Amino acid sequence: MASWYDIRKGITEVTAPAAEPLALSEAKSFLRIDNSDQDTLITELIKTARQRVENDTGQSLVNTTWDYWFDTFPTERSITVARVPLVSVTHVISYDEDDAAATLASSKYLVDVIQSRVALNNDDDWPSDLRAFNSGIIRFVAGYGTAGSDVPSPLRLACYQLLTHWFEHADPYTSTDAVSNSYSGHIAAYRNAAGIA
Repeated sequence: MASWYDIRKGITEVTAPAAEPLALSEAKSFLRIDNSDQDTLITELIKTARQRVENDTGQSLVNTTWDYWFDTFPTERSITVARVPLVSVTHVISYDEDDAAATLASSKYLVDVIQSRVALNNDDDWPSDLRAFNSGIIRFVAGYGTAGSDVPSPLRLACYQLLTHWFEHADPYTSTDAVSNSYSGHIAAYRNAAGIA
C-alpha cells in the first residue's frame, strides 16, 4: 500500500448522462436560431461544452456512472472519488494476484456524499492481496441530478458561454480572452469545491 497521492489512478465513463445541462431548444433560443439547419452542430457543441466544464471543475454536471481505477488501495482510510458531487457507490472491487475479483462488502465502508469519498469503518481494512496494477476499482455515480435543470446556474451559464463562443467563432485562432475571464468566474467556486486550484 502507498499514500493515495502517490498511487496511479484513472477514470472511465461507464454510463453517459441521460441529458445535457442545456436542452437543444434552450441553446437555440439563447443563440436566437429559429430553424433546424444547425441542430447537429449545436448538439455537439452542447456536449463539448459540458465535457469542458466537467474537466475544468472535476464535477459531473448530470448524473453519470464512472469507474475509478487505481493500482493499489491507500494507507489512508478514505478514498475521494475523481468526480463530484458523489451520489452513490455501486461497488468497490479488488483484484488479487491471480486476477480474481472480490467485492468489498458495503458494510465495511461508509459512502460520504458530503465529502465525496468512500471511508472505511473503524474495524475494517482495505483488501491487501493485490495484483501489481489496476488492483482496485470504485464504480460510482456523480452529478447534480438526472435533468439539465438540476445543474447549478453558474455551471449552466458557463456552458452557454462556451457554446456561444464556439458557435460564433469557428476560427480556432480567435482570441478567447473575453469569454475566458467571465467563464473562469462562473466555475471558480466549483473548482475549489472539487479541490482544483
